[in-house]
Amino acid sequence: MSAPFPVDIVDRNLKYTSHAGVECLIEFNDILCVLSNHVPTYSVLFFQKTELDGDKPENFSLRKIDIESLPAELSPFVTKIPSHLRHEDTPVIQVVVSTGSGTGNAKTVFQDVVQPLLEYIGLENYELYETKSAETIIELARSKFLERAHNGVPQTIILLSGDGALIDILEIFYKSKTSIGVSPNIVLIPCGTGNAMASSIGLRSGPVPGLSTLLRGSPSSIPVFAAKFSLGSRMVIDEGRHRADIDTDVNHTLYGAVVASWGLHAALVADSDTSEYRKFGADRFKMAANELLHPSDGTPPHQFKGKITLTTLNGPNETRQQAVEGLEHMYALTALVPRLEKDFLISPDSVALDGRMKFIRFGPMPAEDAMQLMILAYQGGQHVKEDTVTYADVEQVRIDFQEEEERWRRVCIDGKIVAVERNGWMEISKEPRRLLNLIN
Repeated sequence: MSAPFPVDIVDRNLKYTSHAGVECLIEFNDILCVLSNHVPTYSVLFFQKTELDGDKPENFSLRKIDIESLPAELSPFVTKIPSHLRHEDTPVIQVVVSTGSGTGNAKTVFQDVVQPLLEYIGLENYELYETKSAETIIELARSKFLERAHNGVPQTIILLSGDGALIDILEIFYKSKTSIGVSPNIVLIPCGTGNAMASSIGLRSGPVPGLSTLLRGSPSSIPVFAAKFSLGSRMVIDEGRHRADIDTDVNHTLYGAVVASWGLHAALVADSDTSEYRKFGADRFKMAANELLHPSDGTPPHQFKGKITLTTLNGPNETRQQAVEGLEHMYALTALVPRLEKDFLISPDSVALDGRMKFIRFGPMPAEDAMQLMILAYQGGQHVKEDTVTYADVEQVRIDFQEEEERWRRVCIDGKIVAVERNGWMEISKEPRRLLNLIN
């Protein structure tokens, strides 16, 4: 083991001289944390840019240096290992690397950052899983996570993925008839395309988003909605080529923690869910939206037909139902989170994990006006101030579809696409149970 370095602080930089005699600077913004060893020595964990390889995006690796003493300026970085990562508190630590999420960089993030971090904090006995298919996380949730939760075993699940992995676990827990003894703690290291949940709880900053929360966060229960469908509705799978049953029982229910939508949002998510589109990262949504707003045949954007009924609170224990005026719509969305992407603030009044459900809707309009509303959403959620936008707290949303063509009856439930049957319906309701925790 190398001797600790003497250090100085220069303009919010940690300055030291390497054993090779090279003067080095570490910017405070690149410091993840400082770990206390045997006083007076400390370990500084920091991000270092990796060499760029061709057209690949910039990556970071996690490095460590030991220092002789702690300058006062570094005191705010001193971090105590949280209970959800300490073996003496008996949690089972599980790391899931979703190899197909987003642009496919989850494995690199694990190797360059997460694996070194676990090593540096002395956590070596963890279980590592790499996804082999879309079913891997579902199988893990059934065989590992749910069983341990039922048996009262504390567990921490670190997900290097997009929102999909969290939603897969959530689905298994909420559809199971197994009782939950101890709720798992889930940690998000966002590696997907939109990363709506991670963005909403503030994980989209820093060289490697989510790592600071892994070390400093605490658990909060995750609020959930239930999406119930008419009996003939089917899941759209395999990039739209096939259909599958929603579930194996008679409930025809999906569960989500982010968003349920119909109209422009659902159509663009469904249309862009291909390997070709995913190469473009988050830009795939804008590309698909542009094609929906400007059809190649020169026709106006589609007007989605159906009856939308909102259930709202009318007092402490009283609700009321009200139909949305008009049977034609362009955008109808129910959200439990404020953001769908880092900069796309769809519901500015929402607070992640507080359980309030918001409804956002606007009717048919020219493509240029719809695009302007989307631009306003990227500008701090200003779209909800427009007279053309309905924005309300809701307890339930029901849609009775009046579309002949299946393409316009597709809905999005946290990235999953459902094709509702002709003359079918969907109901989105708050789910009273909270079975999973999120570290935030």
